Amino acid sequence: MRKLLQAINPRQFEISLSYLATYLGIPPDCILRFEQWAQVLFVHRKDRGGQFISYRNLIHWLEACVQTIRTCETHQALQEFGQLLKTEIERFTYAPDAIAYLRRLWQQRKAQLDLDQLTTPPNLPLPRGGAAGNEVLI
Repeated sequence: MRKLLQAINPRQFEISLSYLATYLGIPPDCILRFEQWAQVLFVHRKDRGGQFISYRNLIHWLEACVQTIRTCETHQALQEFGQLLKTEIERFTYAPDAIAYLRRLWQQRKAQLDLDQLTTPPNLPLPRGGAAGNEVLI
């Protein structure tokens, strides 16, 4: 089964040292460097060695999820991404407000795709994927 980490590439996130310092609640000069690994961020700190940070805890992750939902062009793509998110949310800890926001955005995108499908002139082909169920996945 495909995973959300395959749909979102965290190595492409533009993470600044100042953002990490703020996130960690430390002065920027306490960070020697950081490395963006495939599944986690590794921060080399002066004060206590190294520290792992899950990409899922960063605002960049939520923004990538939001962008992916907004750019789903078909019901099928939206359903597939919704299933990935649902699996992800069941497996990892997400803030309740982040989950609610993603659900609301997913529902809005589905409604927009439904509306687009209804307003497509008869002489134009319907978007691929069709109206796949009314189930809210995430």
